[in-house]
Amino acid sequence: MSQCSFAATCAALSRGCAVSASFALCGCKRAPAVNVLGAIFPSWMLCIVVGIALTLVGRQALAAAGLETWIGPRGLVYPALALAFTLATWVVFFRD
Repeated sequence: MSQCSFAATCAALSRGCAVSASFALCGCKRAPAVNVLGAIFPSWMLCIVVGIALTLVGRQALAAAGLETWIGPRGLVYPALALAFTLATWVVFFRD
């Protein structure tokens, strides 16, 4: 392989990488953000805080109803409940 064809191949490869990277970035848009007391926070962070707070409220409700003893492995149930509340919060407030 000659030196000229190697340089041409490298140039074509770099152009192809640049074009494919620009196609990958076309779907990017500004991430949703929330202004909290003058500070800008990403929306996902607010959703996580709300999801954890709702999980704690749900745990207290289950304990008050006497159903907490019937819950299976709590190390799996409560994080799954926090994830469900977090994703539900995202869908309700930040769906496009």
